[in-house]
Formats: sequence, C-alpha cells, structure tokens
Amino acid sequence: MPIRDLTDGDDLRLNEVFADADTPAAHMARSLFRPSSDSPLLRSVIAEVVPEVPVGAAAIAQSPLHPYRAWVHVEVAAEEQGHGQGRELFEAVCAETVGTALEGLDLRTRVQAGSSGAGFAQALGFAPLTTTRVIKVAAGALPPSGGGRAEDLEIVATGSVKLTKAFLAWYTAVNKDDAVGPLTIGQVNNAFLSEAAGAHGAALLNGEAGSSDDSGLSAFAVSYAREADQTGVEITDAMPAPGDDEEAPTELIIGSMFETREEAADTTSELFRAAIADAELLLARLSVDADVVLEVTSGMPVVSALADRLLESGQASELYRYETLTGPPADPRRVETAAGRI
Repeated sequence: MPIRDLTDGDDLRLNEVFADADTPAAHMARSLFRPSSDSPLLRSVIAEVVPEVPVGAAAIAQSPLHPYRAWVHVEVAAEEQGHGQGRELFEAVCAETVGTALEGLDLRTRVQAGSSGAGFAQALGFAPLTTTRVIKVAAGALPPSGGGRAEDLEIVATGSVKLTKAFLAWYTAVNKDDAVGPLTIGQVNNAFLSEAAGAHGAALLNGEAGSSDDSGLSAFAVSYAREADQTGVEITDAMPAPGDDEEAPTELIIGSMFETREEAADTTSELFRAAIADAELLLARLSVDADVVLEVTSGMPVVSALADRLLESGQASELYRYETLTGPPADPRRVETAAGRI
C-alpha cells in the first residue's frame, strides 16, 4: 500500500473519507493529521489507494506536558478497516520517528471505550492506562449547599498565583500514571488558566480536607468560556468541547487538594468524605444557573467518587467515556520493515 508523508491539504482529503468525528476526543485526535514538523515535534504519514484518494493516516506527536510518552493516532476509513492498513500506517509512522526525540518513547492513545479503535490498539499491544469520563450536570440538579460557609469561598482571577500553584500540585498528583514533566508556574498558567486556554473564572474553597502545604485550601474550580477556541490544545490538556448544542454547557475543572495527599486513595477516612462534600459544594454553587460539563479521570479519587454518586442518583449523565492506552516504542526490526515500504 503506498504510504507517503502527509502534506498541506491532506487533512481536508481525509475529512472527505472519514465519517464525522462522533466525540470531542476523536475530533481533537484528528488535529494531529497535519504535516510533520520539528516544533512542535510531530511525524505523520498518509496512505492512498490512488494519488489524492486517501484511505487512512497516522501521526505521532510530542506531548509537552507529559513528555515521557508521545501521542499516537491511527485512523482508517471505515470501509477499509480490517485489511491491515492500520498496522502498516502505525509501523510507517514509527519509522519516521527514528533519529528524533520521539524515537524510543512509550506511546499513548485515547480511544472511546469499547470502540473498534480500542480493539485495534489492544491488538498492537497497547494496555489500559487511565479512564476518563465526561459527565453533565444540569442547571439546578444539585441543591445549593454549604450554608454558613460563605467565608470559606473566594472568587479569584484565573491568573492568581495561589490558584496556579494549587493547580500545579493537583495536576501533578492526579497524573501519576502518566507523569507530568517539570513545569513552571508560567507554563501551567498558559496551558490551563490563561485567556488563550479559555479560562473564564475561578473559585477557591477553604476546608480541612486539603494538604498540609496549601494553607487551608480544600478545593478549587476553574470555568471555561463556552466560546473558547481550543484549536491546537494537546489532547489531554484541556476539557473537551461539549458539542454543538444550542447553548453549550459551561466546562469546569474541579480539583480537590485532598488528591495531593499520600493517603488520597483511602476512601474510608473522614477527611475523604469531607473532600467530597467540598467538591460537591463548589459544583452545586457553579451549576445553579447553567448546565456544566465535568471531566473526571481515574486518577481523581475524590471527584470520581462524587461523579459516581451523582450518576447513580440521576443528578448527572455520562456523555462520553474514553480509555487512554499505553504501548511500548516500536520494535526496531518492524521500523526497518516499515521504512522499506515508504
């Protein structure tokens, strides 16, 4: 099967042969199908049955915030799946990483749970790393709570140093399975809390469930403007766009500082229950007048427990469920074979 470097305009040709992306994560993964570059570091290839008639593509990209693994995305037109083109594309794009900083890195991919893409990745040797759920809480679904704790709530600017430091500690803690690289306060602000990232507002809540280093901070919330342009955002580094509803829900990140504690996995303690209550208090106050969408990963024990309860009680609904899978670097012998086909 002819495989070549992906060039300008190929993304439009691919859109003509692929079915519409049915999840925000799938849409963002396709954004990797652009010409190879060194900054950001990305390698991409495309397969064609005849010139300018593509059947699939593959890309491997550097992950600035999680540098110990590289993103990989392989996609083949639905009518061509099952004939080996996906594996050929995967081997071909791995061959393109030789001699770059991508060579030898473990890989990661994000797929919808139970999809054909998940089966394909597992056939390549990928294994589960984390699970992500995107849940929706309708406006007013949670009764206002936390009476008498107005003094514990603080509305802050998204550029707040206190918020940024807390976000960095929390983000590092909840991503232990996919380690974060060394990050500065400025990098965290640019990636998550800046106007360019769509950050719209933020709140801090004091309580006893935080870590010993956060000066009484128990939880924080960051809201993202509905009109935020997320073009070019790394796949896992921002909330997914909620879709094309008439009035899109407000996107929220809720972080519990209890999740930065060593004992965060202990779900039996009083502090754990207090942490859930604080996260719910923030969510209730921020969803009084607007539907909200919340991303929850398996690395967030407190917010996961809250999400479980809300889903079970019917106060929230699950929109999407993704699996992030990880795989080892390409076998050099297979790289040589693939390189000979390009």
